[in-house]
Amino acid sequence: MPHRKPFAPLLVLALLVGCGRSSEPLPEATATPTQSEAGASAIEPTASPSKAPAPMAAGVGLPDTFTALGTEPFWAAKVAGGRLTYMTPEDQAGQTIAVAREDGAELVELSGTLAGKPLALTIAKGPCSDGMSDVVYRWSVERRLGDDVQRGCARLPGDATEGGKKP
Repeated sequence: MPHRKPFAPLLVLALLVGCGRSSEPLPEATATPTQSEAGASAIEPTASPSKAPAPMAAGVGLPDTFTALGTEPFWAAKVAGGRLTYMTPEDQAGQTIAVAREDGAELVELSGTLAGKPLALTIAKGPCSDGMSDVVYRWSVERRLGDDVQRGCARLPGDATEGGKKP
């Protein structure tokens, strides 16, 4: 059984910083880099490859399909199972990469490699504001891309916020 780091310190940090920007990254999850079939680096899950991720995590309640987004700078990550499509205003089609998912009692961590840089999303349940609207999302997100750390929010495909409506 792989050793997993406790998520409690990550939750405390996530709750203290909220959805604002911070230059202090959270401790990183452990994962093993490998080469994908396309030749690009990817992060392989620490769990057995034959065990598919659960559609709904019991602790956080985050399904395997959701969208994370941030503002100033704008970015979005559409996640479906073990795939993540990362988009920016400059790359609206986005780049799709394989990601490993680690579910904890209070956090979900996704990790992979994007354009040669480590990419990690840490998602915690709790109200989140995007800072530009009065929409309140159900999850907060910390996005780490290399040394760049940004805060954002997450929503599900069926959330009222998908159509621009307020919950």
